[in-house]
Amino acid sequence: MNKTLILLVLVIIVLTWNFVFTEKKIGLTDQAKVLQGLSSAIAYKTAVTNYWVDKGSLPDQDEWANEKPDIMVDISQTIINSIQVGVDGPGVISVYYIAKQGLDAPADIEGKKIILIPNAQDGKLVWTCLGTIPANLLPRNCSVIAGN
Repeated sequence: MNKTLILLVLVIIVLTWNFVFTEKKIGLTDQAKVLQGLSSAIAYKTAVTNYWVDKGSLPDQDEWANEKPDIMVDISQTIINSIQVGVDGPGVISVYYIAKQGLDAPADIEGKKIILIPNAQDGKLVWTCLGTIPANLLPRNCSVIAGN
């Protein structure tokens, strides 16, 4: 009876170990790190939407620089290199990533980006998402684009 109990406990320990330390879990962690960029971009989406409501157009890079909206997003402890508006098109928010060593970011995101593209539909902005980040790290609603 004791041998059976010991064997059962060992099986549970091995199964728990495999569940906790699988490749899939590591991949989800990397996806969560990439999602930091999208959550940091929320303030930018709000600012671009407000600009569009006020001016009736989407800002290009120069208009955005002249507007100088006060957006307070701390990216110092994230894998985000920068967030820019208008570089990839009017109103487009570009989130650039860097593989910071201290945050164990996936190395293959260095210099990659996710772009949020606004489209005016029925009096509101609808956002789509594209990225140069590897497809397995992108959120489900994003598509992969060629290039960097």
